[in-house]
Amino acid sequence: MRARAEVNGAVSVVNAAATGFGAAIAISAKISVVAEPSDEGIRVTFDGVDPGDTRLVEASAAVISEELGWTGGWSLRIISEVPPRRGLKTSSAVSSALVASMGMALGFELSADDVLRLGVLASKRAGVTLTGALDDAGASVLGGFVGADNDSGRIEVRREVDPGGLLVLVGIPEGELDKSSVRREAFRALAPVSSRAKELALEGRYWDAMTLNGLVVAAALGQDSAPAASAIRAGALGAGITGMGPAVAAVAPEAMAAEVSRALSAHGLRVSAHRIENSAGRWYAEV
Repeated sequence: MRARAEVNGAVSVVNAAATGFGAAIAISAKISVVAEPSDEGIRVTFDGVDPGDTRLVEASAAVISEELGWTGGWSLRIISEVPPRRGLKTSSAVSSALVASMGMALGFELSADDVLRLGVLASKRAGVTLTGALDDAGASVLGGFVGADNDSGRIEVRREVDPGGLLVLVGIPEGELDKSSVRREAFRALAPVSSRAKELALEGRYWDAMTLNGLVVAAALGQDSAPAASAIRAGALGAGITGMGPAVAAVAPEAMAAEVSRALSAHGLRVSAHRIENSAGRWYAEV
């Protein structure tokens, strides 16, 4: 049986590296996986940007093998509307979509909780996350705003976010992030500031939290905070580095979106516009 899973991209509100608590908001960019069992090993094709390796695919297949007992291969097609290794939660989205579609293709309709548990496990095994990124996976699978304690593996809050005529503008540079060079220790001294970002997020002041969080990531990793500052001066309600970067996310009223987009473009970023996404992901049999 062939099955498809479709989940959301997301942007950071609070990075989990400093304290273990992370938060993200889903956006309308989609990541999909079409999976079909095979007797010929693992074959994977990419629509969109090729991530350059198949570690996440192999880790997801191994996790499903252990969970559901499948020892055969897979024919997989991964479709992404956002590029990998830029901070847009593609690793969490892909791992979630992989395990959801694989399970469905084997006749098991996994619950959202199971998809999150197995997807986080696959991401950890593949070495594509520092913290487990349960908050990122939660936003991808559940939609809306998700805050999670990654150290305990518990989602603390999930809320819908009033889209309120807002657009999420994502500024994407040419370069990619090598996560293997990032260590949580770089964030430790900034834990009090990150804790304040958490407080703001839980109060519903998502865009203030996003801005403060961006400054934390910039300080920890030596990244440039100027694009986010330019976006705020141009009318964004909040802006900051998303994930570990290097992409920048800015939230703006539609009336200000063109001006904010120009501000980000002036820093050499390629800008795409997305809606806030409150809908959950879905997975279903195709044949």
